[in-house]
Amino acid sequence: MGAGLDAATDSGGATEARTARARQSAKDGDEAEAWRRLGLKELKKDLRHRLRCAVQSFGQVQQFFVTHPCDDLEQQLFAVSDAGGNVIVGTVMWVRMPSGASADQLKRLEDTYGSGDVTPFGTEVLGLGGIKFTGHHYHSRSDGSLVVIAETEPGRGRPNDALLEEVAEVVDVLPPL
Repeated sequence: MGAGLDAATDSGGATEARTARARQSAKDGDEAEAWRRLGLKELKKDLRHRLRCAVQSFGQVQQFFVTHPCDDLEQQLFAVSDAGGNVIVGTVMWVRMPSGASADQLKRLEDTYGSGDVTPFGTEVLGLGGIKFTGHHYHSRSDGSLVVIAETEPGRGRPNDALLEEVAEVVDVLPPL
């Protein structure tokens, strides 16, 4: 039993180290290296600049943008696959607010499940059909006036939940494009 527990602990430690290395690559802006470190391959991505926040959102998040307009919104959609052919679809959104205070307010609202969201543009551009983002594999951060929102969903096959979470955690640190 002790050996099994050690193996499980080592596996968790190895995953944490792999995630940390992938996050560093992503933070450095090297997406390809981040995917490689996670054992993934990029299939496709699409980037949109200068989107309108109130139009590209719903719920309380949209109401927030009506009274607190953002300065800029960029979104990237991507699809990656693992060695087993499972496909993960993800989005990362960079929202620039006028101040750190309004960015913090937006992040708190975004982090409240069911309050609405900045809506990813059509996933059909990835050729994988209409994927709906549920917020179950979600990560966000704020940095001054910038709020970064990352979400992932299974696209094809059965990628495990841990990998879906790991991918969201890694793309969350990508610099704005």
